[in-house]
Amino acid sequence: MNIKGKIVIGMPLKNGASTIRRAVASIFSQKNVNREILLVIANDNSTDNWKEEILDYLNTDKVIIKNVDFGKSYKVRNFLNNFIRNEIENVDYIGRLDADDYIVNNTVLSEIEKIMNKYNPDVIISGNKLAIDNKIIDRINFADRRLLDLQFLESKLELMAEGNPLGELPSCNTFIKPSVNIEYKDVESAEDHWFTVDLLLNKDKYNIYIAENILYAVYSLSGDLTNLNKKKYKYLKSRNLLLKYFMDYEKQT
Repeated sequence: MNIKGKIVIGMPLKNGASTIRRAVASIFSQKNVNREILLVIANDNSTDNWKEEILDYLNTDKVIIKNVDFGKSYKVRNFLNNFIRNEIENVDYIGRLDADDYIVNNTVLSEIEKIMNKYNPDVIISGNKLAIDNKIIDRINFADRRLLDLQFLESKLELMAEGNPLGELPSCNTFIKPSVNIEYKDVESAEDHWFTVDLLLNKDKYNIYIAENILYAVYSLSGDLTNLNKKKYKYLKSRNLLLKYFMDYEKQT
C-alpha cells in the first residue's frame, strides 16, 4: 500500500535528557506503517543536554525542532498542533507524545493506521498504560466507547473532581485530523483532560473513534510538572473547574 500522507507526532520538551531517547526511539521503531512518520519537538527553553541523547535521529529529515519561549504547557501544545497544521504538507493525522512517555510497542501505530484507513475518523482516542518511577503499574486508562455518552462522561468527571484516579480520562492518546480546530485551554493542570472533554462535547461536529482495544502510550505519573501541580493543589482545582465547565455546557444545551 502506497499512502503519501503523514502521521506527525508533536512532542513538548523541557529538559527531557533522561527520557527523550526512549520516547523518540519508540516512535521510529514502529513497524508496518505506510504513512510517513515525522516528529516535531517544541523545545521550551531546555537547559540540559537532550540533543546529545538523540543526535542520530536529528541527523535525519524525520525530526523537526522548533525552539519556543512559552513556559506554559497549553501554549506549547497549541503551538505544535498549529505548526503541524500550517507548515507541514500532506498531514493526515496529528498525534502527541510527551518526552517522558513512550509508545507501548512497535505495532501500535500500524493498528491505529488501520482505523485511519477503514473509518477515516476526525479523532481517534485510545488508551494508555501508567508508570511511576519507570515501573508500569496495574491501573490502565482504557478508552471506553461510553465516553461518547455524556452521562457516563459526567460520572468520570465527578470521580476526577474527587481525586479518584479511576475517573482519569485516556487523554494523552489522541490523534486528530488537521481540520479539528479544538485547542488546549489556559489551565494550570489537566489541560489534556480539558482538551479531551472539548473533543467529546463536539461529537456531533467531529467523527470520533474510540479505540477500546488499543493502548497507545506508557504515561509517566512521576514527572516534575505532575508533582508540582499536586503540591500546589492545582491538581484538584483544575479537575473541579472542568466538572463545572462540563455542567455549564449541559445546562446550555
